[in-house]
Amino acid sequence: MRFKKFPQAALIVGAAFAVGTTVVFAQDEAPLLSPSEILEGAPAEIWRPVDHENLLYMDLPAGTIIIEMRPDFAPLHVERIKELTREGFYDGLQFHRVIEGFMAQGGDPKGDGTGGSDKPDLQAEFARDTLETSEFFQIGRDRTAPRIGFIDGMPAGAQPEALRAFRADRKVELWPLHCPGVMSMARASDPNSANSQFFLMIGDSRLNLDRRYTGWGWIIDGFEASRRITRGEPPTRPTPIIRVRVGSEVPVSERRDIAVMRTDSETFVRYLKASGELNDHGYVKDICDIKVPVRVDGEIER
Repeated sequence: MRFKKFPQAALIVGAAFAVGTTVVFAQDEAPLLSPSEILEGAPAEIWRPVDHENLLYMDLPAGTIIIEMRPDFAPLHVERIKELTREGFYDGLQFHRVIEGFMAQGGDPKGDGTGGSDKPDLQAEFARDTLETSEFFQIGRDRTAPRIGFIDGMPAGAQPEALRAFRADRKVELWPLHCPGVMSMARASDPNSANSQFFLMIGDSRLNLDRRYTGWGWIIDGFEASRRITRGEPPTRPTPIIRVRVGSEVPVSERRDIAVMRTDSETFVRYLKASGELNDHGYVKDICDIKVPVRVDGEIER
């Protein structure tokens, strides 16, 4: 298991060495740069190429939303989304429930929140044990979780590792945070009742949804198109989902060249501090306000 933690002193660049659980970068103090300067000078190796097999292209009237699916968080749900997408299930459906500052829900063939596919319901994948991943990169803490960070750009929270010794099941939970841009699965009162309906987060609903709904991905490009989804319960003129495709099946000429800044890099930490999102004591102002930089067709977006 590999957990990383940032030093609480000023960031230092140069040769790296470990002190306890803290990663220290020795030699000279990093020069004070603006967030834009840090991004412009970021080395090529800190940009992570995305796997087209785990991308979802969702065409809406206002533009295309590109979602990175996370089978490491929710393998059953991602498999279902891919399966239904390849069958054309979502094409032509509507966002039937859209609440400003909360979420936009779709994926129901009935259009009223009671429908689903003919496939069996899914077992909940609300959280996982921290031992199941070595990729959680802790950046600090905030008001909602004692440990928060990212897994390849997906915001995540975790319980203190010290809890393992006191729990009967010896598990320490890690879960996706329901921040704006995160994709999650709708369900009925039964935790194991998710089927085809999903929702995309418009606002911050960590306190209400975390560890109660299955987060399965995040929007890496096109979030602005979600702002044009018609609000209402139900909307008077529901926004249609024109077409959904798995990235690996999108013609090469139509694919976007996308890379995500590695959230386990020193460059990302410097960027957060320069942006005022992370202080020297490891306190995060608001993780839901952090926009992980993405490079799309050579242009950096943040």
